[in-house]
Amino acid sequence: MKIIGVSGFIGSGKSTMLEHLSENPRIKVIEADKISKYVIYNKKILNFLKKFIPNSIENEKIERTVLRSELFNNHKLNEKFTKVAWPLISKEINLLIKKEINSDLIFVEAAVISGIKVKFDKTILLVKDNSQRIDRVRNRDNRDLKEIDSITEFQFKKLRKYKFDYILENNSDKQSFFKSIDDLIEKIKSED
Repeated sequence: MKIIGVSGFIGSGKSTMLEHLSENPRIKVIEADKISKYVIYNKKILNFLKKFIPNSIENEKIERTVLRSELFNNHKLNEKFTKVAWPLISKEINLLIKKEINSDLIFVEAAVISGIKVKFDKTILLVKDNSQRIDRVRNRDNRDLKEIDSITEFQFKKLRKYKFDYILENNSDKQSFFKSIDDLIEKIKSED
């Protein structure tokens, strides 16, 4: 079993790649963002939010839109937050990996993979033409350019020194992208 890390800037095609991978019964997909949605209610994170971003909690519920806005508009605060959140997310990912027995490959996706403490056999960075990526995020998430730029800046800062084994381009149609994914999977499987 090989553990593959997948990363990429917002709008690069991570979700599209994971949808394609999840169709293969011999591949397990783990998404850090999905894990964060329940880890975020961990006592350590709640205490952090109550102290530093109290407006992100309303009626004991975390308002993710408010939280995201606060974090991506204040990179120092985001740094503090990730020091609390990433170890908890990493722990959950490692537990899921440990329990997995039926997969040939496990793909772990995280926009900022450098913060996830998992022993990857290989890592992949997804890249997409900047204007295509921004258009995709604007249409998909209805985000403004300032927010997209702020998120990208944070992700770039965290990923710029990370050494990826593969760079996978996502600048063409979906079928071509899927073929590139399948070709890369075959390459990874054949390597030792």
